Amino acid sequence: MRGSRLTMSDTEQNEAMEQQIAGALERRPRVAVPAGFAARVAQAMTPGPSPYRAPRAVKTVAAVAAVLLAAALFVLAPHAGPSFSNVGFDVELLVLAELGAVAWVLGRMQAGSL
Repeated sequence: MRGSRLTMSDTEQNEAMEQQIAGALERRPRVAVPAGFAARVAQAMTPGPSPYRAPRAVKTVAAVAAVLLAAALFVLAPHAGPSFSNVGFDVELLVLAELGAVAWVLGRMQAGSL
């Protein structure tokens, strides 16, 4: 069977091929960027859309919601015992989570990313 026995010429051919492959992998390709390439790319680009600014009404609604949620916390406080079976306590936890979400939205708007 010929597959199990390699002749000397097959071995030499394999070694020569491995050397060629190794040489090709070790060589770094030469990269040439034409002069003025960056300027042409910048000229071809269209200006992007202006950054999104949330309407003023969103900030007003968020501020009003924060005040109402804080007032709801004061109303619920006397009725909220520290027990998950108490509905007042559960509602107070939901109001706190909502107040946190509104504060996050207001913070993002202040940072200019919303």
